[in-house]
Amino acid sequence: MSDNAEAKPVDTKASGVAALKEKTGVKEASAGGQVADKAAKEPRVVPLRIDRAAAAIVRKAEQNIRPQGVRRLILKASFVLCVLIPTLLGAAYFLLIASDRYVAGASFSVRSMDNTVPGGDLMGTVSSLSSVGTTTTDSFILLRYLHSREIVEKVEKEFDLRAAFSRPGVDFAYRLDPQAPIEDLVGYWRDMVSPSYDNTSAISKFEVQAFTPADAEAIAALVVKHSQDLINRLSVRAREDAVQFAKRETASAELRLKVIRDRMRQFRTSSSAIDPAASAAAQVELVASIEGRLVELRARLGTLESSLSDDAPSVVQLRKQIAALEQQLIEKQTEVNEDVPDPLRSGGGLSALLSDYEKLKVDLEFAQKAYAASLSALERARAEADRQQRFLAVFESPSVPELALYPYRYIDTALVFIVSLILWGSGVLLTHVVEDNLK
Repeated sequence: MSDNAEAKPVDTKASGVAALKEKTGVKEASAGGQVADKAAKEPRVVPLRIDRAAAAIVRKAEQNIRPQGVRRLILKASFVLCVLIPTLLGAAYFLLIASDRYVAGASFSVRSMDNTVPGGDLMGTVSSLSSVGTTTTDSFILLRYLHSREIVEKVEKEFDLRAAFSRPGVDFAYRLDPQAPIEDLVGYWRDMVSPSYDNTSAISKFEVQAFTPADAEAIAALVVKHSQDLINRLSVRAREDAVQFAKRETASAELRLKVIRDRMRQFRTSSSAIDPAASAAAQVELVASIEGRLVELRARLGTLESSLSDDAPSVVQLRKQIAALEQQLIEKQTEVNEDVPDPLRSGGGLSALLSDYEKLKVDLEFAQKAYAASLSALERARAEADRQQRFLAVFESPSVPELALYPYRYIDTALVFIVSLILWGSGVLLTHVVEDNLK
């Protein structure tokens, strides 16, 4: 009751004020206009609302904090996807799944009979590579041969490579398809066989990986065997090339000698003289003796004619002897100068016969000397080829391994983590650089 009694006067007063305002509305309006003009002329003071300013600062901070939180979340997720998961997968493979790989190999050197080994400096290596037939060149040929299809096919004929590389216990990453074509087998072989060459010591070596110790040793032994066969073939071919020119020269000289000897035989047959020079000397000596006898008889005839008559028996007998010797001299001179139809002779008579014989004799002597020189050159070429013959000196033969060398389980796992971390960090850095350039 008291509250109501107290509220009524307040309402009455308010109503009275309102009524008074209505009666004096015009005056208040005019007064209000004067007050508004006065306020417009004076500077206006706006009250500071602390709660609204604080709310605006909080909203702005929330807007700035929200993208950073999203970035951190994305960064963590990318680290898990790009680093942790690959590392865990790599660890699971290398520690639990990867099969043991055993290693067998050999060390050898390509040597020659003169025991010359190329130098280890760079210029010596380059010069040895440029010269065909050196041991250095053969070493590089052998290294390329160890990755060739030919050696794969030869080893496969003696050892079942497909069965060895596709065993049931081999992990999925290294298991070879038993029905794989030869090209895939060669590619797989290149991953399992690792040759190398040391320029300083001129020593070559190789390693063969397999999934059992026996397989590794057997494959390595076959590789050594076929490597020796290759070097032997190269050595034989080089030796044949070295003596091939000397053989051709010897064959040519021998053929020429045979032709000249055949011509000499035909000449002697046609001339009926084994030694025309001796025959010519005999003919000359006979003619000289006849001429000397004629001179002597003519001198005696002159002496007798001065003391005897022409009908004297001694004079007549002496004249008959002189006539017979003259006839014999004419016959011998005719034999020396007569024409003989022989295609092997350049003319007729003993002088032409002797000239042709001397020419054939000179050709025969030259052919004999040339043939002897070619035989000597051939022997020297063969000796040089034998001295430069190359062979494969194996000083570390393949043996059966007892410990699996591959894989490096913990090292490979660490490498997966390091590589993933580097790639992830590079990607994050590149993303930040791009974002900064776009702003």
